[in-house]
Amino acid sequence: MDAILQKATDEVYKLVEADDEFLRRRTIDKLRDLQYALETPEESMQRLIYLGLTTSSIRVSYNLDIFNKLVEADHPLALDELAETTGADPVLLGRILRHQSSMGIIDEPSKDTFTHSQTTRNIAKPDIAAGIQFCADVLGPMYAAIPSFLAERSYQNPTSLSDTPFNQAWNTKLPLWGWLAENPEHRARFNRFMFAQRSSVKDCFSFISLDKEAEGWSAEKPLFVDVGGGVGQQCIALKERWPGIQGRVILQELPDVIVNARAQPLPDDIETMEYDFFTLQPVKGAKFYYFRAIMHNHSDEKCVEILKNQADAMDEGSTVLLDEIVVPDTKVEWFVTQTDLVMMGQFSAMERTESQWRSMLALAGLKVKSITTYTHGFRLSIIAATK
Repeated sequence: MDAILQKATDEVYKLVEADDEFLRRRTIDKLRDLQYALETPEESMQRLIYLGLTTSSIRVSYNLDIFNKLVEADHPLALDELAETTGADPVLLGRILRHQSSMGIIDEPSKDTFTHSQTTRNIAKPDIAAGIQFCADVLGPMYAAIPSFLAERSYQNPTSLSDTPFNQAWNTKLPLWGWLAENPEHRARFNRFMFAQRSSVKDCFSFISLDKEAEGWSAEKPLFVDVGGGVGQQCIALKERWPGIQGRVILQELPDVIVNARAQPLPDDIETMEYDFFTLQPVKGAKFYYFRAIMHNHSDEKCVEILKNQADAMDEGSTVLLDEIVVPDTKVEWFVTQTDLVMMGQFSAMERTESQWRSMLALAGLKVKSITTYTHGFRLSIIAATK
């Protein structure tokens, strides 16, 4: 058995360098299934009942900056040294760190001595840390509210943006976006979390050929309209991928976000425009109207409203590009299922299957031209639709 495990370990480390996302994700899931197959009922219980405790333990170490200290040190650090630099009681700190070592979050090479593991290095990254902190602090109470919320509503699928597990958990009528506007510390972490979500995923522009579709396009005409595009990351990525592409590149966002985008500043060849996608699209006849992770924040009814506003501006050469998750019909990856439930909890929204996307686009007067899935874990896809 030791020889088998060693061979499996060697093969796993080869995968780290292979840059094969599908094979890597499949291997992770197979190893998980093997672990679960070995568990007794009591072990399954122990693993599941303390999931929230692990997040709390990690949150304490973020507060004390433990992970950065371990990653930045060129040698293992003694418990007393960590206690002195953090001001924490060494008895308490030892209990926290031994728990994290037992979970593989950090490593304990000898008694009362700690160092980093691969997980430590992963979660010490600032954007990853912001994501974990945001989910622990803001979404944690929402997760806890889901069972009672659904029971009180007879287990009907939520559809109201103002009646969600998030609203119940935080005793607010505001949707998440409005609540974040009033809580800037959480909003800052949320923004970094959104970046971290796709930080290790290749951009969609590596898998589609917008340059070929735009051959012969006039430099004076709108080429790429990034609707609700944040501070312009995808506009920049487009120009970096195809620096010679012709046509106007336009970032559209709400006024306060546009202010932040202009403060960066953006490259001179990227225009900015204040726009609310619940109103008619003012840019007529663009080649591409691009939405990245917008629709999964909204109900079908609201999505149809957004899409109709774009369809009104499209001509025969226009294409809507939806950069979204397309849920498989079976064997759905856990990245996808957990994101789907988070969308339910935050917005009474959902991730959608291919048939659901096709039906919704049809209601907006659009038809699917192609679907290109470019990640295995998240099932991120580009849905191209025309009139």
